[in-house]
Amino acid sequence: MTRRERARALAERFPAAGEALLFYGEIAEFDGDLEDLRRLVRRVGPAMLRDAAARATPESLDAEPDGFFARVLKRRAPERARVAVTNLCPQCGHPPQCGVLRKEGDGRQLHLLCGRCLHEWAFPRAHCPACPETNEERIGYYVAEGMPHLRTRVCDTCGRYLHVIDCVAEPEAIPDVDEIAALAMDVWAVEQGWEKICPNLIGI
Repeated sequence: MTRRERARALAERFPAAGEALLFYGEIAEFDGDLEDLRRLVRRVGPAMLRDAAARATPESLDAEPDGFFARVLKRRAPERARVAVTNLCPQCGHPPQCGVLRKEGDGRQLHLLCGRCLHEWAFPRAHCPACPETNEERIGYYVAEGMPHLRTRVCDTCGRYLHVIDCVAEPEAIPDVDEIAALAMDVWAVEQGWEKICPNLIGI
């Protein structure tokens, strides 16, 4: 299943996140240059990004390296920056977009998924991905009704959160796509005062 197909399937299951999912489905496998991306955004993007597309230039990408257009284009060929800090991507040094649970032996192993290059790496389940906290009593999980394979993991110490996609419970899940389906949980988490570790590609 492609990312576009997964996004469309999730948009039907979770209509509250439908618009965001369908847009992400269009850009998730984008493989073009800046002009191609500007045309795509003008065709299917939200109004705010359509306006920004008119101003996007190579110079603006350098000035806003973490902006939407730069992030989409960097995803194809991220800068490599080997780092020793395990809560940052060992490929490019970027923070994680979400967590991923994958089957390992008789249990589940937590991985983190890079918000820039989509590299996955194993991460200790008892650790917070945003701060040095290792006390499991300070780390909690919340599950939204109707979304059993998506959990929101929060740290009471640093006040940060990220979503965790259980690929054992839902083998067809594509983590970076499914994470966008948790839009309602993003709204809830922000209302509770938590801050997301790293926004996804469409800025949520």
